[in-house]
Amino acid sequence: MIIRDITAPNPGPFTLNGTRTYLLGETAVIDPGPDIRSHVGAIGRAMPKLRTILITHRHEDHAPAAVRLKRATGARILAPHGVLDDKVVDQRIRDGEKIAIEDETLEVIATPGHTREHVCFLTTAGDLFTGDTILGEGTTAIFPPDGSMRDYIASLRVLLTHEPKRIFPAHGPTREDAVALIEQYLAHRLEREKQVLDCLAEGARSAAAIRKRIYPDLNFLLRRAAEIQITAHLIKLAEEGRVVEHKGTYAIQCAAQ
Repeated sequence: MIIRDITAPNPGPFTLNGTRTYLLGETAVIDPGPDIRSHVGAIGRAMPKLRTILITHRHEDHAPAAVRLKRATGARILAPHGVLDDKVVDQRIRDGEKIAIEDETLEVIATPGHTREHVCFLTTAGDLFTGDTILGEGTTAIFPPDGSMRDYIASLRVLLTHEPKRIFPAHGPTREDAVALIEQYLAHRLEREKQVLDCLAEGARSAAAIRKRIYPDLNFLLRRAAEIQITAHLIKLAEEGRVVEHKGTYAIQCAAQ
């Protein structure tokens, strides 16, 4: 199957150079993107035979264009629960489901973490469409309470079991080193977790205090985002019983004597 893409004109700190909408063959798209008229028009011109719209998750830079595309083409929308309104979605998709697209079959892989409902799509050829679970460069933002670091790390491990060959991310370049990139993502999160625990052991008690130790020279515009990511790690550690939280402060859980 021929895979093409159109990048939406929505560059930014979290979207990189913009959201990549993937065109599969002549009849399907993955993540139609934001409801920007020029972007929707470009998809329509590139896909005059559009029949299927697949969506990884609900965020505004991924899903909204599906509604306008459906009105223009009559294409069906397939998305997990929590994405768009039930009135416009034709089929709710779940983990393990197989979707036939022309001469290819896509497997739905549930990958909660970035959002609760996030899914990825894997072809029989090993092409993995990762949405925001894995980016072509940089790391994925996890914003609690919707985002869950515990779920996210588990999802990375699930993706490894599928041994994909290439990664087509929603933001950033295509990657040919799929397994190595997933392993890199996993190692990065586990290393950050270790840093958080080390900071707690040294006396830090808040996300802000930990951020100052891990990122002492971080641009002030990025500090809040970094603290949110650290908080996601702290929540995971608390869920696992390795850290205790009390009124916004954290400490390492002492072993029972």
